[in-house]
Amino acid sequence: MTLDVLSFQDPTPSIHHQQQYIISQQQQVKHTQRPNPNMALDGYMLSPNLRFVRKIGAGTYGLIYLVENINTGRKYAAKMLLKQPPFKQGDPKDSSGNKKIIQQHFYQYFLANPMPEPTPMNLEYIKQEQTHQYQFMTEIQLHLKVHHHPNVISIHQVYELQQFAIVILLDYFEQGDLFGNIIDKQIFQNHQGDKQLLMKNAMLQLIDAVEYCHQQNVYHCDLKPENIMIYYNPEYKRSDNSCIIDYNELHLVLIDFGLAMSSNLICCNACRGSSFYMAPERTTNFNTHRTVRNLVDLSQYHSIEINNTTVNESNSKYLPTLAGDIWSLGVLFINITCSRNPWPIASFNNSHNDVFKSYILNNNKDILASILPISKQFNRLLDMIFQLNPNDRISLPHLYQQVIKCNFFKDTPVHHHHSPTTATVHARRHTVVPEVLNSKHAQKVNEQLYTPPETVRYNSYASEDDENIEEGEYEYQEQEDPQNNKYYYQQQSTPSNQIYAHVPKFNLETPSNSVVYLE
Repeated sequence: MTLDVLSFQDPTPSIHHQQQYIISQQQQVKHTQRPNPNMALDGYMLSPNLRFVRKIGAGTYGLIYLVENINTGRKYAAKMLLKQPPFKQGDPKDSSGNKKIIQQHFYQYFLANPMPEPTPMNLEYIKQEQTHQYQFMTEIQLHLKVHHHPNVISIHQVYELQQFAIVILLDYFEQGDLFGNIIDKQIFQNHQGDKQLLMKNAMLQLIDAVEYCHQQNVYHCDLKPENIMIYYNPEYKRSDNSCIIDYNELHLVLIDFGLAMSSNLICCNACRGSSFYMAPERTTNFNTHRTVRNLVDLSQYHSIEINNTTVNESNSKYLPTLAGDIWSLGVLFINITCSRNPWPIASFNNSHNDVFKSYILNNNKDILASILPISKQFNRLLDMIFQLNPNDRISLPHLYQQVIKCNFFKDTPVHHHHSPTTATVHARRHTVVPEVLNSKHAQKVNEQLYTPPETVRYNSYASEDDENIEEGEYEYQEQEDPQNNKYYYQQQSTPSNQIYAHVPKFNLETPSNSVVYLE
């Protein structure tokens, strides 16, 4: 009997075979990459290895697409920004029109270039460069300084498409952003395990991210659920010795550093962020608002001349940038625990803002506990965050420890029985296992609040309704009030940014705009 001798074949494809496969894929793309009426890029090639799958976001300056590596199957989020974005003539604030033009420009480019070869950029050079030709390069630079932290989305590569656009290749989070997971999926309310432990897992990760950014002199300035991507495993079972932060259960990452700053001080006339989450010093000029001047001793803030600017009453004071992010964390904590917003904007002049006015002007610190299903302990913690004077707000390390000890819903002691550390997190981690809130208690009704609709449209990486930071939707005019002879701010905004003006009950909803405005 003889045996047939079979020649040995290496199961690993040769370089030649890999090249042949890539060529066949490229030929297939050229065959299928034809004009389509809706100008979608689905199926087109971003590079010889990356293929567009579907659009997951849009902004005024660019698009965000899900892309897939045709060799490995790995998926990424590709944020594409035009170097010279066009605007609709006659109406530069027509965001929907601008987005259609942006989509058309990208579509025409990739239709004319069926197999583009984007040039990888030197990430270290971007990070170290002092000045940049394009504003979004500053965004990338600040992002690169912090993207190695586990709670900041990673940048894998930055590509240049000739003089046409910049492409940022990011991690892809299939489950979307925190907003949709709070409202649509209700992950915190529907969690089968310890709800408070899951909430603290989220809160502590956010504090960690903000603190790390602060240590690297990066201040996000636009913290909101839409700018936080999420991984959540509802089937995961914690062990008895696990700590609060557990990425196997829940993992949050910050995205979108478009409004981020490197300066630890921000001018008193700067409006920067999204209205629900902006601190009062971002919505009101503390140095010119008489009510604020009666409540806050502004002598503690020095007048600074920067870049040879003419110093006047409007721009003479500089306030701590970090304090604005700490305020935003407080609003996020209410989002996480109650699926609500405490107020539409931290301003004294909005007509639908009785809660905020009572909280600050009347010093009614119990009003949040009366309209939200929270404990007195959590209410006190929020008071440490929501201080009108930025210098009086709680520090991040103190906030971290207070979150660990806090029972959000009942005024009963919390119990510790988990291991304080793991190999994957810092040594300061602790675990709290408090009494779990009965979900029925969250149905408490108040005129200022209402249950969000079952399905709310939300964004992923960048909302379809998201506006560009340079559009400056907010404009403040200081006028004399004839009744009390006090100055007040009158807010003027475009119809697209008046979401909160028509919502007397503050559901968890973020206005479409993240804005930058200097008086």
